[in-house]
Amino acid sequence: MNRNEEYKALRDSLVETPSQLAYTVTKAVKRKKASRKRTRILGIPAGSLAVCFVAFMLLVNLFPPFARACGGVPVLRELAKAVTWSPSLSAAVEDEYVQSVGQEQRKNGITARVEYLIVDQKQLNVFYTLDTDQYGQLDADGAVTLPDGGDGYSSSSGSYGTPNGDLRQLTVDFVDRDMPEGLTLTLNVYQSAYDENGIAMEPAEETMEDTYFKVQTHDPKILAVFTFDLTFDPWFTAQGETVAVGKTFQLDSQTLTLKQAEIYPTHLRLDLGYDPDNTAWLTGLDFYVENERGERFVPVTNGISATGEENSPSMVTYWMDTTYFSNSKELKLYITQARWLEKSREKIRLNLATEEHDPLPDGTELAGILHLERGYLLTFREKQYREGWMYSLWNGHLDAGGTAESFSSSVSSYGYQEPDTGEYLDGSVSGFFYETVPLPDYQGTEVWLKPVFTRVTDFSAPAAISIR
Repeated sequence: MNRNEEYKALRDSLVETPSQLAYTVTKAVKRKKASRKRTRILGIPAGSLAVCFVAFMLLVNLFPPFARACGGVPVLRELAKAVTWSPSLSAAVEDEYVQSVGQEQRKNGITARVEYLIVDQKQLNVFYTLDTDQYGQLDADGAVTLPDGGDGYSSSSGSYGTPNGDLRQLTVDFVDRDMPEGLTLTLNVYQSAYDENGIAMEPAEETMEDTYFKVQTHDPKILAVFTFDLTFDPWFTAQGETVAVGKTFQLDSQTLTLKQAEIYPTHLRLDLGYDPDNTAWLTGLDFYVENERGERFVPVTNGISATGEENSPSMVTYWMDTTYFSNSKELKLYITQARWLEKSREKIRLNLATEEHDPLPDGTELAGILHLERGYLLTFREKQYREGWMYSLWNGHLDAGGTAESFSSSVSSYGYQEPDTGEYLDGSVSGFFYETVPLPDYQGTEVWLKPVFTRVTDFSAPAAISIR
């Protein structure tokens, strides 16, 4: 239903019976499966123009979604431009699924303004601007505080380096709890070390050891701290639908269950279960979902792509672009690739002196070990399992005493220069890339590497599971 159709529905509803006044904001908020659109139809008898006017004014003032549907929401061109990377958020903006905020504060020559929110049961996207007439390029570290002081969420920002005055974005994902009625946003603003083109304003000379072994600190001088109390329109935070699936299937000789699909305006989550007798953990999937009209929805390309559980390496929930605004009656999941961590290969021994090692993950070779004063650099030649796709293969390591450590950094590139011969190798022409991980101040002669996956299976005929 477009905006004109929403207006027509409102006009037609004005001849319905008074009993429909029971369809109020409170009822709309409590609905488990809310309407896909923001339309809220009020039934008013045609015999009283005064009652009609009063009821209409009450709805406009007390029910923001109704006001948006009837009040001519302007085209949010700036916001639409800011979310072009996300099909889900682009669909939300196109459908005018946006809460306007317009809160502004000014401190120390800096203006911070929270413009819009895109929010549902599980995800919050805050769009704000920073501007100044006293400083150069600004950046901000954002944090949120929940009313109960609890956690159960993660936040991220991909807006570092955004030009002053342009929209920036902070995303907050709720994993094991629902969206609260509101929260507090804190922005710690500082002058960026980079210009708007991402070029360092004061480039520092670094050695290779600095690049890999230097402890990176982030302690900029804070120019201003802004605190915004954000309250969410309850209609938005009620949006979402859980589809119980409960279908068990075989994938590459492993037994999986698609338990449910969680469909929200900002994204879709697929929740999987695993048979304890499986011989491998599922740590990655390539897949898509298709509806009855052949529309295809794919995994997210920026943000959380999957979440796991504490007691296994498996990824139990996969995140993708939403089907929420598509009015899909049928949805089917198609799996095209699975990445497995075999339970017999959860750790791989590597001798740092002789370069002898256990079998590496399929498609991986040891390119070289470089022993420097401040530690070891391990470089691996790894297969691209998607065109143009570089990833991090290693999830950390164990030392000789069995202590688990994460890699402090990981650098991937298509080229690699052999330290002994100086020969430059280009892996891109053969579908490979090179990943280097550091072992700072490592004293042992052996290390046990923890791979993310050890085997990849491509399905020429995708595995198909009906969601609904």
